[in-house]
Amino acid sequence: MILISGCCWLTPACSRQEHFLQDSSYRQLVHKQYLRRVELARGRQQELFSVMKGLSAREKEAMEFLYAFMPLSDLANLDGQYFLEQVRTAFEAREFFSWGREIPEDIFRHFVLPYRVNNENPDRARQVFFEELKPRIKDLDMYRAALEVNHWCHEKVTYRPTDERTSAPLATVKTAFGRCGEESTFTVAALRAVSIPARQVYTPRWAHTDDNHAWVEVWVNGHWYYLGACEPEPELNMGWFSGPAKRAMMVHTTVFGQYQGPEETLTRTELFTRINQLSLYAPTARLTVEVRDRAGAPVSGATVEFCLYNYAEFYPVAVKSTDEKGLASILTGLGDLMVIAYKDDLLAWQKVTAGSLEKLSLTLTEPDLSEREIDLDIIPPVARSVEPADPARAEENNRRLRLEDIIRATYESSFINRDIASIFAREKGLPEELTWKYLESSRGNWLEILDYLYLLKPEEFQTGLGLLGAITAKDLRDTPAAILLHHLWEAPGRNEGLDEETYINFVVSPRIGRELLTPWRKDLKEKFREAETAFRENPDRIADWIKVNIKTDDSNYYNVPLFPHRALQLGRADIYSMKILYVAIARTLGIPARIDQATGRPCYLAQGQWREVFFGDEGPRPAALTKSSLTLNYGPIPGLPRPVYYTHFTLARLSQGKYRTLDYENEPALNSFPCRLLVDPGHYLLVSGNRQPDGSVLCRLKFFEVPSEKETSVSITLRTSLREPDILGQLNPEARVYDLKRQTGLNLSTITEGRNFILMLVEPDREPTKHLLEEVQTLAGQFAAWPGLLAVVVTRDTLPAGFEPASYRRLPDSVRLLYDSEGELKKAILRALGKESPGLPLVLACRPGGQVIFYSEGYRIGTGEQLVRTLAWLK
Repeated sequence: MILISGCCWLTPACSRQEHFLQDSSYRQLVHKQYLRRVELARGRQQELFSVMKGLSAREKEAMEFLYAFMPLSDLANLDGQYFLEQVRTAFEAREFFSWGREIPEDIFRHFVLPYRVNNENPDRARQVFFEELKPRIKDLDMYRAALEVNHWCHEKVTYRPTDERTSAPLATVKTAFGRCGEESTFTVAALRAVSIPARQVYTPRWAHTDDNHAWVEVWVNGHWYYLGACEPEPELNMGWFSGPAKRAMMVHTTVFGQYQGPEETLTRTELFTRINQLSLYAPTARLTVEVRDRAGAPVSGATVEFCLYNYAEFYPVAVKSTDEKGLASILTGLGDLMVIAYKDDLLAWQKVTAGSLEKLSLTLTEPDLSEREIDLDIIPPVARSVEPADPARAEENNRRLRLEDIIRATYESSFINRDIASIFAREKGLPEELTWKYLESSRGNWLEILDYLYLLKPEEFQTGLGLLGAITAKDLRDTPAAILLHHLWEAPGRNEGLDEETYINFVVSPRIGRELLTPWRKDLKEKFREAETAFRENPDRIADWIKVNIKTDDSNYYNVPLFPHRALQLGRADIYSMKILYVAIARTLGIPARIDQATGRPCYLAQGQWREVFFGDEGPRPAALTKSSLTLNYGPIPGLPRPVYYTHFTLARLSQGKYRTLDYENEPALNSFPCRLLVDPGHYLLVSGNRQPDGSVLCRLKFFEVPSEKETSVSITLRTSLREPDILGQLNPEARVYDLKRQTGLNLSTITEGRNFILMLVEPDREPTKHLLEEVQTLAGQFAAWPGLLAVVVTRDTLPAGFEPASYRRLPDSVRLLYDSEGELKKAILRALGKESPGLPLVLACRPGGQVIFYSEGYRIGTGEQLVRTLAWLK
């Protein structure tokens, strides 16, 4: 018996224990898919698969699982040693923590083992975070460990908006801030590092405000809970977004691999599964769409988009294909959707209120190309109350948050300061202000940028500094000096006749799209040495070469761009990565090139004109493609002197059977009206919207045609509500507050008496407050001329350690910064409005007698603009 026990690994039962994938049928599915990916990645066999020799059974199966389902970008950009390190550390963590053995296999393989969270460029955060966190949480139970990991994350990172490229977790830590997608990517990576199953979830667009949000779900003891990333609360299933989530129309996540869990499946492919988690957060209803042709027959294979109005466009929060009965359905929230169905250049659409209609029938027809206007009122789900936190636990949690702010601030104090930067610049002979600008922006990456600047030769100063100006602030925060120097030193010289600005931005600069900066020039230069002359004579030949030699592959489901030199090595790429490759090759050869923001097409500069290159479904470039002139006019409405793209209006062009939004964000031509755009001829849709305080939208659709080689003029019209606002409550401002600038206590009524006033109760370190104050600072000029009182009031127990009123220096000079130190003002507001536990920030606009005519609570993008419009009623 002793001998048998000691050699149990010889028995069938113990042999099964060696498997990572216990289910034999799933193991076979994974292996077959793995073999397909091996064949697909023939161009990188050595880099990817040489590590597969000599592995244990469970390591081999875990590696096969990762290879089988990883997106194309990871087959191109990463290598086998990286994946093996991920597998071994994941197993080590599972064995180290007491809860590891309790995690079911399917939960572990889909929500712990994957090295990727979303569309970040993966790094070695798992190893770093595991070593740092394990002594801190090893004696906690799984529930408390999840909470503690989030406190650790808050010590490292806080919220600040950034650009669309998602930082890797270690880069986010180095920077000490990130947007919600980066905070949640970082937090999921930290939780997985200590073997706590986690996933990032998204509401792709809110229904009641123009934005989206990402947070985290954790699996603890058999149940999924949620938490705000880097925003610790006393318990799980708490967060500032709990209220907004009750108004959501969709909450989803993309799961690595073929997941077979209980959640509703939105999309299932060979590589990933997208699931719908909305029912965990909000009331739901099933909406079924039936698509038929003009003869009444069901249409299978039609695309059905379930769209929300957000950012002045109808954005698909879910996309389905109809089955053989012509049906497609989703579980969604109780608000308005625009449902769009299309196939083979036939189109149908209709606005619908989910919950009031179970089944919607659409008939596909040729698009109506007549010029017309359609007005729609878009209504979001109603606001719902949220249970408040226990006051004692909330107070203790806030105390911890203040200490964690100090820890993070201490790290930030290690960044280079202006004095040291100035000394360096003077000694090096660099301009002081410009040097400080780049070093300050680089945050925790300042040593790399300092090293880059130190290695510049005097004759390289102009181009070297120009390169730093041509890349993004995020590039400054996460790019090593060696990569920047590679692009500076490997860039071709400036051609005669090419101005310096164009040369730096579109030849020297490594920034093309949303890709991570990598050293691709030397490889591309060597690859195309013989073709250089032909490509320079006719840059269209670069596109021809790519189309012949790089196979189009749509398996890049996280849409992370392939590195240009790795796309060459792999021999396949998605369309967007092909566009980046085109621009990279052109710049390597000294041809100015870029991706046009509005159309998404690559362009090269020839004879002073940008010429477009066509990839993918658009086909080859027409022999004589000419642009048409479109003039946009605007008649101002009260409180809005200039409309903003993606806030008040968008343009979409009919292409491939549907209207596709053009990206004119930050387009200089739109800084004043009337403005002129050069666009492709075709049929267009102008969407405009006026978001109301309750979250509803007064929307207008304007369909029109832009003929070839003719001028077209269209007016942007925003629908308005002229009804005087209702009286929402009566506020008695007899509350003691503390003036943070003057450092004295006072009664609020002494500064509101006889005046119109706006009060904003805020939590300075929370994401909704940061959005609100940024909006108000942006609109400071419009508030400055208003004679009323604008007061920003920090709520009790949320004043950050070391708070400096100067941090809000862009607020109007007349703003009063106050502290509701005893909570008296918040209580007075709740009494006035009949509220019990409102979400913050809380905003009121009142007339001199305390009559409340505007009220907003919680997370609402655009509140600042709505306040400006309310000023018309506060004269």
